[in-house]
Amino acid sequence: MKIKKLSSILIFVLLISCLAGCGSKTQPKQEVSIPEDYKGLMSYLKGQAKSDELTCWYTSEDDKAWIEAAAKNFEKEYNVKVKLVYYDGVSLFEDMNQSNQKEAGPDVYLTGNDQVELAVLTGMAKENTLFHDSFWKENYPETAKKAVTYKEKQYGYPIYFDTYCLVYDAKLLENAPASIEDILNFADEYEDTGSTKAIFRWDVADPYINTMFLASYADFFGENGDDATAFKVNDESCIASMEYFQSLSAYLWMDKNNISHDTVKNRIKEGTLVLGLCKSDILPTLYDMQNSVSEGTEEETDYQISYVPSLTAELSSTTLSTTYSAFVNPYGADIELGSMFALYLSAGQSEKQYEGNGKLPVVNPENGLDNLQSVIYAQYLNSKPVPKVMVLGDYLSESGIAFDAIWGGEDVKGQLDWLQTTMEERIK
Repeated sequence: MKIKKLSSILIFVLLISCLAGCGSKTQPKQEVSIPEDYKGLMSYLKGQAKSDELTCWYTSEDDKAWIEAAAKNFEKEYNVKVKLVYYDGVSLFEDMNQSNQKEAGPDVYLTGNDQVELAVLTGMAKENTLFHDSFWKENYPETAKKAVTYKEKQYGYPIYFDTYCLVYDAKLLENAPASIEDILNFADEYEDTGSTKAIFRWDVADPYINTMFLASYADFFGENGDDATAFKVNDESCIASMEYFQSLSAYLWMDKNNISHDTVKNRIKEGTLVLGLCKSDILPTLYDMQNSVSEGTEEETDYQISYVPSLTAELSSTTLSTTYSAFVNPYGADIELGSMFALYLSAGQSEKQYEGNGKLPVVNPENGLDNLQSVIYAQYLNSKPVPKVMVLGDYLSESGIAFDAIWGGEDVKGQLDWLQTTMEERIK
């Protein structure tokens, strides 16, 4: 059923392309030099725009306050009306296709880089040809560029990111552990007289975070995560890393059915956890805890953020990250205006990003970050962008089954061989 729907969209895109090329003569156009700086690009796009109104779809309710404020600032600065639409459906590009046919589609929309392949293949993402290489290098880390690269072309304008980090209680640990092996050594020596603190927790049922055990050694759909045929998760290094993952199940006594990101976060709020692997959205929680201390509450914990540790001295770890970007709809009413607002969200409002939705911007920081933010940003720089191929969903569901089985004591090599074979069947 999904294949039929996707095929119908692709046929629609091909028909539109054919019709667009019929009945018109190509008129010679005078080439206009595209500026290489932010202000120049904004001025250039404003001059090319055909209207003074645009529509933007956003897909996360958490973005509401931030994007409303950004739209208000944009309207004031450029005299352009922004119509915001919160999209909470489940078939973004199918619904966009239907809206495009009614000339009611968005000029620009926000989504994660995991959707790039689907956006491109359905014809719903315009290539970003505005950014010169120098603009990419001066304003964005390589991680952000890779996140929006598909088949050697860039799509979208990176805005903010999610990844994960290690949170630890500096009251109990003088230095953040460099490896999970160090955490286990600490656990052997730690005495909790009150018997209330857990040593180390993460959402062990989440394949997105568990992939850190594999990502240093596996081939997850090629260098840019855009090659569905490039998949390998069962070589010797992958097996060794997952054998270490399995060994933790007996040592840490974590029940995957009774732990989640929220329970880890709540333990930190309560001060009943020494170390936890957390999503980067833990930042507001830590700031709230710091503020309560400064207002006179007795300080019993001192949670700090560090990099996700390696597994052992020999086995490394690599985190995944998701980069959320503004994408321009090629069938929108005003491509230039859509591109202008996309660029504005990406590079023109970065200093207001955290204040707006609690996320850190991807652009290279100019004014500096505080200690907590600096570590998370550095973690993002060293992360691997989540793959953008359409079989990502299959990987997450099937790897979740394999991770659960390995955690439960099943043969590691057998489970990774099963995952490899299953994904090869999905990829065909």
